[in-house]
Amino acid sequence: MTTHNHQSIYCESCSRYPYVGRVSVGEEDSVNFIYQFVKKRYVTHHRNLSVFFTASDIIGPSKFQNYGELFNPSCFCGGKYVERKNIDGIKISISPWQNRNFLKRHIFGIVALHTLKQTTSENKYIDIEFHEAVYPIRICIYEIYNPGRVTQICAQDSDNKEWIQLWNESSHIVPPTSRLFSPPLSHPCNFKTKMLRLIFKQYNSPPASYTKLDAVMLIGTSKLIISRNPNESLTNLLKRIKCMYSPHHDNVHNLTADLKSAHLDIVHLQQNFPEYCIICNSDMRRITYKSNLKHKKVSQEVIPGYVQPLGQKYSRRILLKSYSNYAKRMKLFSDESKELSRYSLSALPNEILLKIFKNLDLATFGRVRELNNRRFNNLLQDPELYTCLNMQNISLTDMHILFRGFTALCKYLRQLDLAESNFDVNDFINFLDNCGRRLTHLRLSCCKSVDSRALLKISEICKNLKELDLSHCSRIDDEGFSYLQKLNSLESLNLWNTYIKTQRLCKILQRNQRMRELLLSPRLAVTNVDVINIDAVAMELRNSCHNLEAIYLPVTCDLTSQGLNALANCKNLRKVQFSLFSCPITDDSLNRLLSCCQRLEEIFLSPIVLTDRNLEFLAQCKNLKKLFFLKVEYEGPDKYSVIFKQCPKLQEFYFLFCKISDDLVNEWKKRYPHVSVYTYY
Repeated sequence: MTTHNHQSIYCESCSRYPYVGRVSVGEEDSVNFIYQFVKKRYVTHHRNLSVFFTASDIIGPSKFQNYGELFNPSCFCGGKYVERKNIDGIKISISPWQNRNFLKRHIFGIVALHTLKQTTSENKYIDIEFHEAVYPIRICIYEIYNPGRVTQICAQDSDNKEWIQLWNESSHIVPPTSRLFSPPLSHPCNFKTKMLRLIFKQYNSPPASYTKLDAVMLIGTSKLIISRNPNESLTNLLKRIKCMYSPHHDNVHNLTADLKSAHLDIVHLQQNFPEYCIICNSDMRRITYKSNLKHKKVSQEVIPGYVQPLGQKYSRRILLKSYSNYAKRMKLFSDESKELSRYSLSALPNEILLKIFKNLDLATFGRVRELNNRRFNNLLQDPELYTCLNMQNISLTDMHILFRGFTALCKYLRQLDLAESNFDVNDFINFLDNCGRRLTHLRLSCCKSVDSRALLKISEICKNLKELDLSHCSRIDDEGFSYLQKLNSLESLNLWNTYIKTQRLCKILQRNQRMRELLLSPRLAVTNVDVINIDAVAMELRNSCHNLEAIYLPVTCDLTSQGLNALANCKNLRKVQFSLFSCPITDDSLNRLLSCCQRLEEIFLSPIVLTDRNLEFLAQCKNLKKLFFLKVEYEGPDKYSVIFKQCPKLQEFYFLFCKISDDLVNEWKKRYPHVSVYTYY
């Protein structure tokens, strides 16, 4: 088979996961090649930030696309990598906003601030589970940040539950770019597994050195297969096949250089299975085949129960077909005859083309422009394509150019994200004058130039604004926030680390009674006079914002029983974060909030001594999905099991600086495999 044919098969088949490729040999026997991503992950006990951060986004298919390039953590949002590039290399996009998990990001910040000394005597690891037990052929680790931290891979025998090492190597120095890492496995691996353990090297460095894995793929077979050559391992066989179409492939560990052909050796093995391998029965007897047996087509079947991150199930497809079918397909795309011209993209009506263009990023727009198609270029000027604009972490000079360039295109702009960008406030005001009247979402987090003039213009132009993020905007004083009283449609307001005062905030809440989400962490002034009164804010929320769903308060706030009782009247609360540290809190006030707000899905509690009654009311939150305990004390940690038992929707349980034994966590892991338990000491 030529490299060209290999590529055509890969593009059609290996880009869709998970799937089962069935190889039939003869009339009676067959073997399935199963490609699958992580279904669940377990992080039971660690004091290592690397493992804590690594585990968060490892479930499901790879989200990052540009392997071989540097990964920017700020571009990873909501479990999805949002590419931000245009033809000039500026990091921007027109993708719709991703929902930000503020609670989890804040937790990670707290963990980073409380980093303790780490020991090197104990390996740190994560356990990952896949959909079906298989005989492993390849384990592909999608490393996107600080690669080279994985030093061992172990597999759990599905029968006797013992852990067997598949690969072990001292961590080696690798470039900081993202990569697809497929270490050579020790063979034969004559047992099935769906559980892998990734062990990481220890580092005594700051949190910035943590590694990040985007995904892990397990490729295996339903039956044990071995090479026809008794002196050749399956790993060496695949290496030999790879050299057929990639003779200059020197580094078998890092497949970034030829990412699209990463698994073509396995594809080739499937298509020519009788030539290379034989199937072993459970008693390890070899099955022989007559030389004239024909290799049948490979069929595909979706792994039962697999659900994509967005909840959409994969449809059944025939993914691997005979060479003749692929040859015909390649001819179809390469034939320039008039008979096939009707399939040209140019033949599509403008309405369809616009729908296609809406799903492209700006980097692809640049490639479309390179076609020099006047019709396409005219369509790319349609303002309907630019309803969302993300320009994060852009320099002052570039922002000046971008504001001018996008002014003519953003006639219908609704979402604008300028987080961490540096711009002249006058450029921003002029842009709002031209493009801001339809804005519903505006993010200005960490924009140092945003001041009272910017808020004045926002209040005058953005009358339809629903979401406003002003977190860490330190140049806005309390008087500047008064302009927000002119708005009356706000539903989400982020004032984390700002200088707003109690009276001003209450007036804003009175005007914006549709408020659903409030993030509040006032910046401390020279004296305590300007520290906001959280109880007063809670009572205003009770009086004015009956639809409140989420409230995030700092761990240093002065919330008391009076404030808790007020929040208990917000019946629609789904997410809460508050500290009960050294404040006059009574059991009744906390329990009243837990019992009255039955829609609670995420709860963050920090320093508090729990009682049995508190735990009883927590367990009554039937919709609870995520629970975070920071420095929470309780005399009987084993009683936490009642939450696992009575909260059927629980997915994640975090214990940060809490006294939880390893044995107890391991017991929960076995009894409640649907819940991921995280601990950090």
